[in-house]
Amino acid sequence: MADSTIKGGLSSPDTSAVDTSLSRRQLLATLSASCAGLLAPSALAGGFAYNRKAGGSKGKGKLLNAEQLAVLAALVEVIIPQTDTLGAGSVDTHGFIDDQLANCTNPKEAKVFVAQLELCRNLILKQWGKAYPSLATNDQNAAMQLLATNQAPFEKVGSDFFTKLKSLTLFGYYTSQEGGSKELVYLPIAGGYDGDFKLSENGGKAFMPHQI
Repeated sequence: MADSTIKGGLSSPDTSAVDTSLSRRQLLATLSASCAGLLAPSALAGGFAYNRKAGGSKGKGKLLNAEQLAVLAALVEVIIPQTDTLGAGSVDTHGFIDDQLANCTNPKEAKVFVAQLELCRNLILKQWGKAYPSLATNDQNAAMQLLATNQAPFEKVGSDFFTKLKSLTLFGYYTSQEGGSKELVYLPIAGGYDGDFKLSENGGKAFMPHQI
């Protein structure tokens, strides 16, 4: 992909399509803010330790059932779709999220997230007559936009669900080998710390920790 853009993100509420082209500066700011609550030692360690499945996890997860995991796979793929690099679903971001919920998340918070995902799954079936993974791309994007802006039929899901979903998707994708080594700059041996480094000097890319 071009050096001036990076994957991820939705358009503003008054537009109808999903915008997947944030600037790198926007992405880095979003990623830092979104993942601030996720970067506890257990979550960060889990992010690097998770054994990703080639092509993405299928079937029953550690916490999610097969239908929920399939919906989650489709959701993360819409948030970060395939371009000249693999999308979030292809690098098993949904399996990563399932693992985070099972092993690195407060059980009460994980239970709430799963309940919100299940409600989302059922509302999509009722509104569109098909499971989210089976919807046409335009319908997937339309449903995602409504979910992101907490509009009907998703008012009862709660606005915090999409915030958590997007945060976990960004965290999961950019701690994967694909996201970390191709979307960011991978340093197998980290150098000294420079707190005033200009991204323009590095093709607009941030650095990825050497744990990947």
